Amino acid sequence: MIAAVIYDMDGLIVDSEPWWRVAESNVFGRLSKAPSEADFEMMMGRQIKEVILHWHSVAPWENFSVEETQKEILTEVARLVKKNASLLPGVMESLEFFKKKNLAIGLASSSPLHLIRDLMQHFSLLKQFSVICSAESESHGKPHPAVFIKAAKELGVDAQNCLVLEDSFNGLISAKAAQMKCIVVPEKGSFHQTRFDIADLKLSSLKEFSEEMWHSINR
Repeated sequence: MIAAVIYDMDGLIVDSEPWWRVAESNVFGRLSKAPSEADFEMMMGRQIKEVILHWHSVAPWENFSVEETQKEILTEVARLVKKNASLLPGVMESLEFFKKKNLAIGLASSSPLHLIRDLMQHFSLLKQFSVICSAESESHGKPHPAVFIKAAKELGVDAQNCLVLEDSFNGLISAKAAQMKCIVVPEKGSFHQTRFDIADLKLSSLKEFSEEMWHSINR
């Protein structure tokens, strides 16, 4: 039985994924060249340091510094998201639904912890989560399951009794590798990709989630 729910953040709670892409395009484009849409799709859900190291291997630039590049990208992401992004449909309704079921609620994201807290505070959601975990403190980011396993441990719930809400394929693989159930809400252009069919439930929006779906997944 499900005892805890773990949310992803970017692309699931907040419409921030496009602004990550803008920020990375701006910074990488200035340093070497901007990634393509296919590049972004492949890197989606990974730690920012992994993305930087990968892109430097693809399109190297001089005076390379992971720390400085990360600082530039994160500053730009925070600015763009606060200015342009909004909560995605169904987020508040789903939080209320799970609270009424007396479930533990956590958040596990590949974004750095200070950015997660900054954005959740900005959107008045910080107090909704009893546990917030970042993959930046793990040896590997998604699709490795480490960040979800850590969240389950901090919530005091066995991994097999956790439900993950995700939007990315890397996040879905991460949840499954942690032996957790997963509801995936892919971005519109990826919804019909068959690779997402391994999820326990696939939705076009969290607004679709219902009591009937809850009973079908919680067994």
